Amino acid sequence: MSGNEIGANRRVGGREARSFLLALMLAPMVCAAETGIAAPGANSASAHLSFRIVIPPVFRVMQITPVKEGYQYRIWTNMPSILLNGIEYRFTRVGETTLTIPAPPEGIFVVHGL
Repeated sequence: MSGNEIGANRRVGGREARSFLLALMLAPMVCAAETGIAAPGANSASAHLSFRIVIPPVFRVMQITPVKEGYQYRIWTNMPSILLNGIEYRFTRVGETTLTIPAPPEGIFVVHGL
């Protein structure tokens, strides 16, 4: 064997082998970084997230006061309008409000059950 063969001189062969192995280890990383060729749209990502919150309607009678025209109700609601006995009552805002309902004709009883 002569001194020109690979591995004959450990010091030179070891450095060359380490350099070669280092180049081989870095080569796959360089190739893996190029993903634009592999799949279209691989350089972007998108997602869609949505929430649905269901709030049940609330209608609370807080106070009933008899007045000359009928009954005045102090109510709290989270709805912009309500339907009572086929009549729609609209409110200017959601929350606490006062609602006046005319008195029923004679002979009709109104039962307030809360």
